[in-house]
Amino acid sequence: MLLAIDTAGPACSAGFFEGDHALASASEEIGRGHAERLMPMIEELRGQADVALDNISQIAVTVGPGSFTGLRVGLAAARGFALALGCPCTGVSVLEAFNHAFGDDKPIGIAIDARREQVWWQAFGTGDESEPTARKATPHPKDPIRLAGSGAHLLAGSKSQIISRAASAPIAAVAAVALTHLNRPPNALYLRAPDAKPQAIPAGAAP
Repeated sequence: MLLAIDTAGPACSAGFFEGDHALASASEEIGRGHAERLMPMIEELRGQADVALDNISQIAVTVGPGSFTGLRVGLAAARGFALALGCPCTGVSVLEAFNHAFGDDKPIGIAIDARREQVWWQAFGTGDESEPTARKATPHPKDPIRLAGSGAHLLAGSKSQIISRAASAPIAAVAAVALTHLNRPPNALYLRAPDAKPQAIPAGAAP
């Protein structure tokens, strides 16, 4: 059994899966407060699925790109479960999960609104796979015509087809990607520096 967790974006999502079958899953667009909601959600889903924690044989967690705070919540929870249960923990790129959900084996560009006039971007199925990156939120003539993600409209040209404007990938897609990448470590995928800055110390103040 696999427990999938996604707190990288505005949604707090989790689910229990047997192969590609969802025993119980949920996704709530909460924006903030993932740390407070995630564990109660998992416990609620565990009750719905009527499963014991020691039945879990794999953990899947989104590793980014996304909110620094949200990512830390999901990664900490996933690693904690994996350590306590003695099972593998698999990291899943948000962009890869979007491709699984909406790519349909055709070329597609995944664009997640990263604010500050940027998107988190990756192209799939083009024959020349791109790497995940933070790029300027403007269209490029070499971008795939098919786009998905919360930043898709920022890159859309006159011929673009927006498949989805979702901000978070379906939790079932996270689980599906993890099942094909059992040995991928849950390392955070940060594509730019955090927004928070160290507090300035006034001149003459004691360190």
